[in-house]
Formats: sequence, C-alpha cells, structure tokens
Amino acid sequence: MATKSLQAVIQGKAYRLVLWQLCGVLILAVGAFIIRGQHDAISVFAGGLSYGLPNLIFVWLVFRYVGAQQIYHFVAAFFIGEMLKMIFSALCFVLIVKYLPVSLLSVLIGLVGAMVSFWIVCVWQFSGPTMTTATEERVDGRG
Repeated sequence: MATKSLQAVIQGKAYRLVLWQLCGVLILAVGAFIIRGQHDAISVFAGGLSYGLPNLIFVWLVFRYVGAQQIYHFVAAFFIGEMLKMIFSALCFVLIVKYLPVSLLSVLIGLVGAMVSFWIVCVWQFSGPTMTTATEERVDGRG
C-alpha cells in the first residue's frame, strides 16, 4: 500500500517535470512568435516537442519501478528508457526537418531550449525541500 503511494508520488513529480519542460518550450515558441513570426514559432515548438515527447516515454518507462525491491528493474528501465529517448528524439528531429516546412535554426533552438528548460526545471524543483511532512504522512498512510 505504502509502495503504491510512493510510486504515485514519484511518478507525479516526474510527469510534473516534463509538463514544466513543455511549458518552457511553449514560452520559447511564444517568444519566437513575437520576435520572428508564426513560421519560426512553429519551428521552435516542433523542435521542442521532438525532445519533450520522448521524455514522456522515458518517464512512463522508468518511474514504474519504485523501492529497493525493484532497483534492478529501475536501472534496466532507466538505461533502456534513455536509449529510446535519444533514438526517438533523433528520429523526430530528422522527420520534422525533412518533411515539415520549418526553419532548421528555429528547430534547433527549440530542441536545445527543451533540453535547457528540463535542467532549469530540475534545479528549480529539487532546490527546495524534497518532501513535506504532509507528503511523508500520505506515503506512509498516516494522513
């Protein structure tokens, strides 16, 4: 029971990181729209999605395993998830550049922006207290 709640808490935090990352991509696309117009905004957004969407697959694959009993499954899923994320990101990037009418520089800006926004969100989310007392009580089933 407590492991299931811990899994839900950790999965929620991981999905929240990706959601904030996608918000960063959206902000970058809005900035591109204001500065350069619709074509570059769509290109930036597509480039950001080429990294953000595979990141969702990574989170879904890796954070199914929580707890000391599942450490081997977690490590295996982490490496497989990271490999799949890189392959899907590269594949999405190539498909976007090859088949959509986009600006290559703007797609690259979106891709790099998605990577940078992920690290900014991680620093922002993990610089504060990691678990509040209420969260610990909810995980332990006391609250």
